[in-house]
Amino acid sequence: MLKAFLYALCIVSAGSLKVVFENFVQLSGFDILLADLRVRKFNRTMTVLNGSFIVLNPLNNSFELTLDLFHSRLGNQQFNHYPMKLPACGCCDFFDNLQMTYERQVSVIENLPEIGECPFSPRHVNMIDFAFPQEVVSTVMPRGLWKALITAKLDGKEMVSYYFLVKGYDDF
Repeated sequence: MLKAFLYALCIVSAGSLKVVFENFVQLSGFDILLADLRVRKFNRTMTVLNGSFIVLNPLNNSFELTLDLFHSRLGNQQFNHYPMKLPACGCCDFFDNLQMTYERQVSVIENLPEIGECPFSPRHVNMIDFAFPQEVVSTVMPRGLWKALITAKLDGKEMVSYYFLVKGYDDF
């Protein structure tokens, strides 16, 4: 009986991870890209991103994007650098890969550059009621507060930097 209970508990806890947006902050690069995004409560259990990425200058692959992940197990803003290695890539390659890999999830984002369009022109990329896609999250993702820091560099010099916070928790 105990084995059956533990097995059921493992299945319930593995499938019940919920991830929601907490915050979005642009740190630098306001003359290249203006991220006018806000996190708002959509209903009792979900938050969404609303707003626009306003691209002020044409962007190409010379802008190299990097992603650093930080984790706060207790959710108290005391972050540790998460040792996940993700390769840096050019801006156009990033958007092409994003649209090919996560086509269904990003289809609600308006005015993304077309696949293969490089450099892409100044534009408003609109996100209206964009909820964090739950199906892209691994069930073994540690719970807690996560900070994703995205940095765009040109010739090794930081040009644009922003981060967003998401919270992963058990949704029993």
